[in-house]
Amino acid sequence: MATGTKPLIKKRFPWGWVVLLALGGLAAAGSYAQKHAPLTLALTSPAVFKAGDRDPLVTASGYIVARHRATLSAKVPGRLEWLGVEEGSRVQQGQIIARLENPDLLAQRDQARAALAQAGMDLQRGETLAAAGILARADLDKLRSGHLEAQAQVAYQDALLENMVLRAPFAGTITQKLSEVGETVNPGTAGGANAVNAVATLADFDSLEVEVEVNETGLPKLRPGMPVEIRVDALDTEPGARPLRGRLREIYPTSNRQKAVVLVRVAFLDKSRFLLPDMGAKVTFMGEPYREDVTVLGREQVVRRQGAPFVWVLEGDRAALRPVSITAENPVGLEVKGLGPEAKLLVVPPDARIEPGTRIRVKDR
Repeated sequence: MATGTKPLIKKRFPWGWVVLLALGGLAAAGSYAQKHAPLTLALTSPAVFKAGDRDPLVTASGYIVARHRATLSAKVPGRLEWLGVEEGSRVQQGQIIARLENPDLLAQRDQARAALAQAGMDLQRGETLAAAGILARADLDKLRSGHLEAQAQVAYQDALLENMVLRAPFAGTITQKLSEVGETVNPGTAGGANAVNAVATLADFDSLEVEVEVNETGLPKLRPGMPVEIRVDALDTEPGARPLRGRLREIYPTSNRQKAVVLVRVAFLDKSRFLLPDMGAKVTFMGEPYREDVTVLGREQVVRRQGAPFVWVLEGDRAALRPVSITAENPVGLEVKGLGPEAKLLVVPPDARIEPGTRIRVKDR
């Protein structure tokens, strides 16, 4: 080879391997950092029932109904002449709510009264003549019978006129007006607000109660008169809202075979002016008072390890499993021992990767 000739193959620096090694290092560092990064979870505290609080036995949902409720309709067909109520009107027992047109009945009643007046005068003259020995006893008896018949006819016409008046059967509030003046109404053939040609619906708000469906399996825990806590959906929106007190009034003696439930009626002990029929409500039937403080956990907070119950707690900045013993179960959750009310419980999502010793960052509320 001649002196000064350049080599044909030139060595290059291995930049590709450097890049690959750098990427691999970054991936390993990222994986390590992700694996050892703290897990962000929320904290909560266990629920505590104090000594003297009642044990919740059964919960159920239902609606507020009026025990005394009626769909008002006329006793006879007719055209509505006057209607004296609107939705929300308060009425007293016996108060006239509506009247039907009745000019023909008024004329017949006047005719019956005129006949009664004539029969009375005939009877008076007949008694005078009979006393003088001029009128026979049989003729006097006919006059007396005619007078009684005229009285009965007047009473009958008064009864027909009373049928044209609709009165409130009990004190309450008009919840729905179903007819207007000028419409033809008929005697109700079915109850409820869907009755054809009815006039109005009336409900006694003093008789409001909650009707709930209780699963058949919870029926043995119930007894008439037991205390109840009622949470009305419409009144339970404010923070710190307290449930209303009630009592179990009646257990219906029949069961729904399709849903395997029994209807139960719960009476209010605490009243509220905001309660209305058909509002949704949740009912908790309460048992005997607790003799000591009891800690209650949600069912999702208890995890199983080899069949034993544990809960996730925060110790320092690490996750730890603390063993507990389950003593009872109620609608709120599981009654446990081995966990104080000051325990810092971790809210662990089902898909969270957590092990004892995992670093925890507390989520801001």
